[in-house]
Amino acid sequence: MIFRGVLALFAGGAFTAVACGYRGVDVWVWDWACVVVRRRTSYGTPWRSLTTMRIYFGIVGVLCLVAGPHIMTH
Repeated sequence: MIFRGVLALFAGGAFTAVACGYRGVDVWVWDWACVVVRRRTSYGTPWRSLTTMRIYFGIVGVLCLVAGPHIMTH
């Protein structure tokens, strides 16, 4: 359980870094999605805009950061 909690915290930190645009990692993820993802919108990625992508990553990041300590303590 400790491993899963730490993994959730690590993932939450990564998602939050993308959501905040830390050192351009949000643009890197956007470009990576253009190459890898097959389900695309008219913009070429699964998201409508960079802002939408950052909001999605922010929500998932916060959920992971909340779930990490919860998983480790229960």
